[in-house]
Amino acid sequence: MSEETNDITADLATQRGALPLRNLQLLGIAGSDSNRRALLRSGGGQTRMVQVGDSLRQGTVIAIGEDRIVLNGGMGQRTLTLPMPDASAA
Repeated sequence: MSEETNDITADLATQRGALPLRNLQLLGIAGSDSNRRALLRSGGGQTRMVQVGDSLRQGTVIAIGEDRIVLNGGMGQRTLTLPMPDASAA
């Protein structure tokens, strides 16, 4: 089954420079409060769904909130947040 993407979503999904491509990025969060998962994109372009306790090169996932993920690694804690859409695109 194929669905068309609405214009606003398509514009936001195709903005050039919206995400730094060389850094780990949080793309989305899914699940309930007690069972959240986060979709991450690595600097190399691979995507991965993670949950609390999963280990990455950048650290271990210690928390997933509604709009952020917290990693704990050798350099301390690091928080990634969902990208905000460009207000001029809406």
